[in-house]
Amino acid sequence: MKFFDAVILGAGPGGYVAAIRLAQLGKKVCVVEKDQVGGVCLNVGCIPTKALLEVTSIIEKVETFKGKGIWVDGFRFEPERMREWKKSVVTRLVKGVEYLFKQNGVELLRGYGELLNERQVKVNGEVIEGDSIILATGSSPKTIPGFDFDGVKVLDSTSALEINEIPQHLLIVGAGVIGVEMATIYRRLGSEVTVVEILPQILTGFDTETVSVLKRNLERKGIKFHLNSKLIKEDGKLFVVKGEEKISIEPDKILIATGRKPNTEAFVNAGVELDERGFVKVDEDFSTNLKSVYAIGDIIPGPQLAHKASREGIMVAEIIASGKPSHRAKFIPSVVYGDPEIVKVGYTEEELKEKGINYKVGKFPFQANGRALTQENVQGFVKILGDERDNVLGFHIVGPHASEFAGIGALVLENGLKVEDIAKVIFPHPTLSEAIMECAENYYKKAIHIINR
Repeated sequence: MKFFDAVILGAGPGGYVAAIRLAQLGKKVCVVEKDQVGGVCLNVGCIPTKALLEVTSIIEKVETFKGKGIWVDGFRFEPERMREWKKSVVTRLVKGVEYLFKQNGVELLRGYGELLNERQVKVNGEVIEGDSIILATGSSPKTIPGFDFDGVKVLDSTSALEINEIPQHLLIVGAGVIGVEMATIYRRLGSEVTVVEILPQILTGFDTETVSVLKRNLERKGIKFHLNSKLIKEDGKLFVVKGEEKISIEPDKILIATGRKPNTEAFVNAGVELDERGFVKVDEDFSTNLKSVYAIGDIIPGPQLAHKASREGIMVAEIIASGKPSHRAKFIPSVVYGDPEIVKVGYTEEELKEKGINYKVGKFPFQANGRALTQENVQGFVKILGDERDNVLGFHIVGPHASEFAGIGALVLENGLKVEDIAKVIFPHPTLSEAIMECAENYYKKAIHIINR
């Protein structure tokens, strides 16, 4: 029987990061993965989605700058070559992680791993043992009754990313992050896109004002939203139902984007305790009810985000190696890679009102930002929320390349900075990031490039 200091089930952004950090800390580590290294994020999630968003965004630039010195004749997308390029990006990243495993002495076992007890995992008929075990098995797309995935008519996010053909009409069920990003991609490719959402707004949990900017823009691009609605099937026909209204709809393909479920099959028989929603119960050190068995990422409560899983992987590795993490991160930035992009860090105005917390607002629009004007991309704004002592409570952006500034918001909130700490920093000109500085100055009604109200 092979013995390791730590055995990790899953080589996604939580598992592979935990493995590398444990190896850096001198531990003998084995990672068990039944599919591809990198998990959903690298192979069929974050990376391929962003690759397709990036390559399809060229149509937006062509349309934006038409008549401003450029002319493009005969523009078209080639799905096959697009898929090949997307795959090349994914392959480079996956091989990069495999190389890091090799260089750090992490052993990779390919196969389905099943937790037998607190110390043992069975892989391909072989039993391996570890002083500690980390469960990082990720999540899978959820479906809805009557719409099982078949990869042809009814798609999950994985099959939708293949873009084997561009449907004339794509119906998306679910207006969360996945639904909005897929709607953006397929509309750019030329599909008619309809989105059905059972809740009263898209992107629940994000700042309402930022979401409204994104929704208006997507509607201007031709994406149709049916909110407070659901999709039903009657006598082989599809209908969108909202209250008493029933609308017949005939899409070529249906993408179900109603969320993801935790993958718990590999360890539930070992007695790992789950909560009422099917997620693994953990304490503040990510320990399960089984001694020396930890869980991270999409299988535990909280946002199902790759960067959350990675940070949890680092913290668990440090807990295993030294008894405590070097830092317990509190703020998790959330990003929607729509058109335009959205960033959320910390509280929204709605959450502060619900909690009865007094706050002040600073805001600065991109239409007053020189770099945004040069890009002909001035939709949106930066918003900073602060308390009575000007401690930053929330950081929100909707606008061009907003995702690149999410880390600034996380840096500010994680380190307990005040609004004035942002305002006194010199941001380079001309950049989109200047809007963050001017937003902080507007908080004090001192912004230079807008009328402060």
